[in-house]
Amino acid sequence: MQMTLRLACVIGIVLAGVLRFCAPHYHLTAEIIAGLMLLFALVATVVIDETKPAGINQKG
Repeated sequence: MQMTLRLACVIGIVLAGVLRFCAPHYHLTAEIIAGLMLLFALVATVVIDETKPAGINQKG
């Protein structure tokens, strides 16, 4: 299974959330990291379309 940029960003957002609750003194750092990961995920969704088009299967 190939890890896409969007999946990596979602994992980063989750890890930043865990960091926020485990180490409250890194609250602002976790927010900045999560915000940047969310921005990267949005860019990956809109600009870098990694999905294959659905529909027509060409045989032969």
